[in-house]
Amino acid sequence: MKKILFIFLSAAFLIVSCVAKKEAPKTAYLFCFFSNNSPEGEQIRYAISDDGFTYRSLKDGQPVVLSDTIALTKSVRDPHIIRGVDDKTFYMVLTDMRSSLGWQSNDGLILMKSTDLINWEHTAIDFPTRFPDLEGFDRENLHAVWAPQTIWDPQEKKYMIYYSIGRHDWEYITSDSVLDRKTGEKKPFCQPYFKIFYSYANEDFTDITEPRLLFDFGTAAIDGDIVRDEKNDQYVLFFKDEGRSVDNNGFKTRQGVMRATSKNLTGPYTVEWKHLNKPDQFPVEGSSVFPLIGGEKWILMYDCYADGYYQFCESTDLKNFTFVHNTATKGNFTPRHGSVIPITAEERERLEKTFGY
Repeated sequence: MKKILFIFLSAAFLIVSCVAKKEAPKTAYLFCFFSNNSPEGEQIRYAISDDGFTYRSLKDGQPVVLSDTIALTKSVRDPHIIRGVDDKTFYMVLTDMRSSLGWQSNDGLILMKSTDLINWEHTAIDFPTRFPDLEGFDRENLHAVWAPQTIWDPQEKKYMIYYSIGRHDWEYITSDSVLDRKTGEKKPFCQPYFKIFYSYANEDFTDITEPRLLFDFGTAAIDGDIVRDEKNDQYVLFFKDEGRSVDNNGFKTRQGVMRATSKNLTGPYTVEWKHLNKPDQFPVEGSSVFPLIGGEKWILMYDCYADGYYQFCESTDLKNFTFVHNTATKGNFTPRHGSVIPITAEERERLEKTFGY
């Protein structure tokens, strides 16, 4: 009798455990973004959507986390948010930068962690301070650290953070010229050469390992965004070909969204020499890819920063994208380079109760 009771209780425990581990259904979308190039705009903001295309700002478009409480520069850009593999912890990484100080004013990034999307632990990492012996990453030579993102590495069982690094000793001359304000003479334009690097976060998400090269496009590339393509057993890296138009492997760069693939998360990545954004829509940046709830479609969104709106495209294969929608950016919803995650009804209710509209 005791043996039968033990078996029954064991079975019941397994059933309860399986139910407890089942992920709660996702019913809405959370868009995390900053809004413009002013210190007031370079703050973390939230918006909610039912369909993944049309969003409504929380808190009347005001910041949900104040930059001066988390950033060394007192401003942040390019927030990237993910849900952890435990389905209940959230991770956010951001560019620690105030653009009013110049586009070469930032030397680091910010790591954040939360269990409720409201209260965040944070760590600011200044690269010259954190890696003082790393050649070429000193304060004088480092151009910028831009647009970090996070992805889970199932082989290493760690969160991998990847970001764009520009250095002055990598700059290259283009065919364009600029006017020297001191001499009044024209001189060749030197393009900052950005490459994509990666590090691994520690278990507490408060520190990173030494940067390692992930992707070198051959000319400047920024705003990397990696997703896992299960159907084709590969990783897909979306990125922006940055800077002045130049010839790269017979391809004319135009500040558009491109794609590269690899069987391994850390590469090497093979480039597909075409733009994915809507034809004739240039320049764009800050691409972000996320799955639609309840289907097999993927959304590719990117910041049409010169025109003042976000553009959304969709795909079923992560390769061929069709234009769907331009998001109106007006009133209290003026998103710049951000990211989207699906959220549960409970998470949405908590956010709406805390921040309101």
